[in-house]
Amino acid sequence: MAEQLGKTARHYRKNASSRRKHINDNSPGGKYAHSNAYKRQHAAARSRLKIRSSSVDASKQPDGSYKAESRKANRARGGAKRR
Repeated sequence: MAEQLGKTARHYRKNASSRRKHINDNSPGGKYAHSNAYKRQHAAARSRLKIRSSSVDASKQPDGSYKAESRKANRARGGAKRR
């Protein structure tokens, strides 16, 4: 008896471009390649801004600078996910 495919597997079989992106995102060095550099930049920004509290974020501004901002306000905006 043939195995039933899940909804996600069926989607990736039908959509070639989605499948390529999915494979790229889940391959080593794909989706998270920027993570270490990103963490270093943000750690340095937190240090420069003298942020010690976990309730404060180093919020990246459109001009590339950072500012100390409430974590709640920063993350409520949605960042990169807001479109």
